[in-house]
Amino acid sequence: MKRLTLLRCTLQKIKVAGNYYPFIPFLYCSMKKIIPLLAILQLFVCCSFAQTYFEPIIGYQVDLNNHQKFRQINSVLQLGLKQNRHFEFLFQLQKSWPNKVSGNDSSFTLNTTLPLYANAPKTIKASSMAVTTGVRISLLGLKTSNIFSFVVYTGLNYQHFAVKREYDKNNYILLNADKTLNTAGFFVSGGVEYLRLLKNGRLFFQLIAATPPARKNNYPSSFVFMAPLSFNAGYSLPIKKNKHEKK
Repeated sequence: MKRLTLLRCTLQKIKVAGNYYPFIPFLYCSMKKIIPLLAILQLFVCCSFAQTYFEPIIGYQVDLNNHQKFRQINSVLQLGLKQNRHFEFLFQLQKSWPNKVSGNDSSFTLNTTLPLYANAPKTIKASSMAVTTGVRISLLGLKTSNIFSFVVYTGLNYQHFAVKREYDKNNYILLNADKTLNTAGFFVSGGVEYLRLLKNGRLFFQLIAATPPARKNNYPSSFVFMAPLSFNAGYSLPIKKNKHEKK
């Protein structure tokens, strides 16, 4: 308990250019939740698997929560641990790369020599990172080279909304303007996958829908946390194969 108290005091003092690292407060607050998750991961790793795959994934995602306003390039590094032909454990690191969204806010002034209202152009870049665990459950085509599966993930999702604007800050002011936001929380995602068995690996395509992070935004922004729908393509590279494969 004393160590946790000391860690909390230390983290609260860490600043860079006057700003806290966005991840540091979240990691501390979620420490008690992360420890059980790590214990589960350790149990998975200790189990015996017939085949291990390294899977780079690339895709495109749209946000269902904001009228598809935010769109990103999706990149994933995934480890697949195959237990048998029906079931695989998945461990994933995900990063999305934002596209810029343009908009306008209204600014006003009390200076009678200037127009009362003026546009304040703004740009928003929404990105995310996630650490997840999941499963791949093969449902159809198990005896062929074309397999249809259901995939589901759960883990920690961090979202960052970078807001920039240009206006006359000396003479005009904004009310309830969007500001840069960071959030992180637990989420779940799932979808369908088509997998093609090849001579030296596996090619697959996914359609995945995700929930927003389980956090509440108390600031009156013009946007809410993202719930992305992802269209992905990936390739499975076999790393290690054990002799005792389970059927």
